[in-house]
Amino acid sequence: MLKNNSQRIRLALQTVFLLLAVYLFAGLIAGKFHSAHAFCPYASVCFGALKLRMAGHMVFLFTTAIVTGLLIGIVTMFIGRKFCGYICPVGTLQEYLFKLRSKRYRLLKRVPFFYERKFRVAKYFVLAITFVLVLLGISPLFMNFCPVLTLSRLPNIVIPGLILWIVIIAGGLLTDRFWCRFLCPYAALLNLFQKLSRLFGFKRLLIKRNLEKCIDCCNCIRNCPMNIDLQQGEYIKDDDCIHCLICAAACPKENTINEENTSRDCYE
Repeated sequence: MLKNNSQRIRLALQTVFLLLAVYLFAGLIAGKFHSAHAFCPYASVCFGALKLRMAGHMVFLFTTAIVTGLLIGIVTMFIGRKFCGYICPVGTLQEYLFKLRSKRYRLLKRVPFFYERKFRVAKYFVLAITFVLVLLGISPLFMNFCPVLTLSRLPNIVIPGLILWIVIIAGGLLTDRFWCRFLCPYAALLNLFQKLSRLFGFKRLLIKRNLEKCIDCCNCIRNCPMNIDLQQGEYIKDDDCIHCLICAAACPKENTINEENTSRDCYE
């Protein structure tokens, strides 16, 4: 019952934030709101280094979005990437998209862990490219591919953004959370915040597998949307974990997988 309740709460939060995103995008398309960047936490990168000269002063663009993005990063240092698992509408869309497919046709549901680790690196390259474009003052090149900005431009969609959405949808039909795992630069940025957390030895929330109760059925691995090898150890130290607790819901043994605040010794 507790497992089902935790997933109902997560589904409710995902639905609320997805509906809020739909409302905001509808407002952007109708011209009610000025820019999608005002609501995107990744604006902390896209516009964090851009400044506008006004009356001799330096003014940051989209301050609210920048502050929100940085706050999410700081919170992630202590509780992990719950933003991705509970709030991000793109992540929620990917989950819904993947569930539409029959299990028979989920061709790439389980990418071998060896290749998974290699492909994940791509999102750090996307993050690095974004930083470079911002520093060079040509970040609009990246914005043409931005999935958030692309949706806000409907019906005047730009070709690069349309191509990226085709890739996201096609990838999402083949394997769970394709964008989150391999391409999302904000996911890469949040992972860097988690690496800082380890560097400074902050106590943080991790998924813990009770080794005494675990029967090695691998249900947790088969159902993990981020394709993490949960049997590597007692604590799930992988930065790509989104704390969705789908692994706990899939486990046949009660209280075998839980969240726990850890000390530095637990995740070194």
